[in-house]
Amino acid sequence: MNDQQQSFLPPVLAASGIRIDEQNHSVTDSSGVCMTAADNFIAPLSHYGFLQIAGPDTAKFLQGQTTCDIGTVNHALSCAGAYTTPKGRMISSFQLAQTEADTYLLRMHADIVESTKAVFSKYIVFSKAEQQNASPDYIAIGLCGERAKATIHQVFTRCPDQAHQVVNHQGNLAIQIDTAGRLYECWIKTAELATLWPLLNKGLELQGSRQWQLQLIQLGLGEVSANTVDSFIPQMLNYQITGAVSFTKGCYTGQEVIARLQYKGKLKRSMYRIKVAAEKLAAGTDLYGDDKQSIGNIVNSVSLDNHHSEALAVIASKAVDQGSVVIGSDRVTIQLLPLPYALNNDD
Repeated sequence: MNDQQQSFLPPVLAASGIRIDEQNHSVTDSSGVCMTAADNFIAPLSHYGFLQIAGPDTAKFLQGQTTCDIGTVNHALSCAGAYTTPKGRMISSFQLAQTEADTYLLRMHADIVESTKAVFSKYIVFSKAEQQNASPDYIAIGLCGERAKATIHQVFTRCPDQAHQVVNHQGNLAIQIDTAGRLYECWIKTAELATLWPLLNKGLELQGSRQWQLQLIQLGLGEVSANTVDSFIPQMLNYQITGAVSFTKGCYTGQEVIARLQYKGKLKRSMYRIKVAAEKLAAGTDLYGDDKQSIGNIVNSVSLDNHHSEALAVIASKAVDQGSVVIGSDRVTIQLLPLPYALNNDD
């Protein structure tokens, strides 16, 4: 969380006696009791940051650098995407939206904003576009549940009604994340948070970002963080299924490797949803097979309680079929959980 958010969020929440534990992505009430999960909740997503790119060449620049089709993005529609190396390895994953003409925000894990900016800086000098770390200027807030629709409608005058649809209200964005209409991200200007927070919070239970991250894990939406930079090809995170890769947009950095794998190669590792009898699993943690060789890594993980975690993990499909997957130095066995979509190797 940046300094501006750190200094501002506590006063907003102090009136209700609630504190956010950013390290554990949870919230506690005034008695120190950890608040339980709720069907309708609001969660400050302080693990996210923002990269802003603006200028007349921004769309052209992003089209040539990212896996998503920028031509589909406009004032009413966002998209998910990634930036990869020439070898197709992911440096960053993001949700991208247009805030105004020729100005785009890329929401990503806060710990990769600066590294993504540094890589982009090698190429953006040839374009009429400029980038900046906009994390001090915006905060992401997640809303979940049926009541979230009414809240979004009240604050933004209307609510998105399909996945990736955007409602822009005076530069504050509401984006529908899922197809069912239960998950919405609000990108709120930090300067307007004091005014909008009471409206967004009305009728919803306050949660830490752990509950939001669990929703994404259950949807099979994996994200790159600092520990997994340069670790995965997009298809390993099932991006060819979830729509974060366009195979019709034309050339971009890493496109040749990604397209070759899609049409001529065999994907040996995919992302699975798992449950593990372990309290915490760091992104990048190794998984092993019978021969004690690494066969995959944790992508994203949340602690369910003191004894279990749920995670998305890239694993060699052969090892999954054989049922010979363990995790970490303690070699804890995993339990496979269902994803809401079929993997390519299951077709």
